[in-house]
Amino acid sequence: MSKEWRPDAKRVIDQRQSPTYFTDTARTAEQSLGLPAFRTIFACLSMHMTDRLRFLRFPKRDVSQVEAAIQRFWSRGIQDTRTYGESYEVKLHGHPWRPTSWGNEKIDACRLICQILNSLFDMGWVLKASVDISTKEFDKDTLLFRYQNPPPSRCTWIGICFGKGDKMYILDGPPELGRTLVNAFGSDIQSHNVNRSVFEIKFHGYPWRAHGTETVHARLILLTLLECLEQHGFSLYASVRQVQDAANDGYSETDTWFCNRQINWTPGMPIYHN
Repeated sequence: MSKEWRPDAKRVIDQRQSPTYFTDTARTAEQSLGLPAFRTIFACLSMHMTDRLRFLRFPKRDVSQVEAAIQRFWSRGIQDTRTYGESYEVKLHGHPWRPTSWGNEKIDACRLICQILNSLFDMGWVLKASVDISTKEFDKDTLLFRYQNPPPSRCTWIGICFGKGDKMYILDGPPELGRTLVNAFGSDIQSHNVNRSVFEIKFHGYPWRAHGTETVHARLILLTLLECLEQHGFSLYASVRQVQDAANDGYSETDTWFCNRQINWTPGMPIYHN
């Protein structure tokens, strides 16, 4: 009679306490070649209420650098910080995620997220996905990041906001991008102007609140926008819902776009999508 095989009880317990994601054979091969074990690290950033940011699984030193970026680009500053569950929460002065009339606070909130993405990107935290995973009222997106080492090449960043049903705001873009957009949109544009580093386009009608076949034309506007961005080396990096819906107005808030371009990019070079 063959002897019954039973796993070693202590080995099973140890594996449950310290789970491993590599086979012994793979680990032995890596050690013999002197190669480091591969490990993917993920972390997330989420927006809450009208003024909170929560960081989950980011190293403290990286969060400290992001806090420094917040202090530079959010003039109202940080009101408070605390540990919230397993996350680190930053409470901002003001209400950057609140649906209000379009003004400096809304533009500054877009610029704030743009600079946070920039700061994380330079440290090697590349956005994997922007997701809406909550059915809670006034929820906003959760941003999932993957750590990359060495970090990707440094980039120039711009933000694009869609507001009031008929306006587009390009934040910190090069002047030549504005001229290209005006030429490309042509008769769709009712007016345009520059207010410091913000280029504003007002469209005829209300493309962001369109009905019927106008919904198709609204999407053609977005395709034209992407083409113009790539002409100037910019790629769409993230589309983020960062503002809660306004109560009882019958409409939801649009996403905000964040785009980047490699610093050494020149016309004719390929566009790399991170």
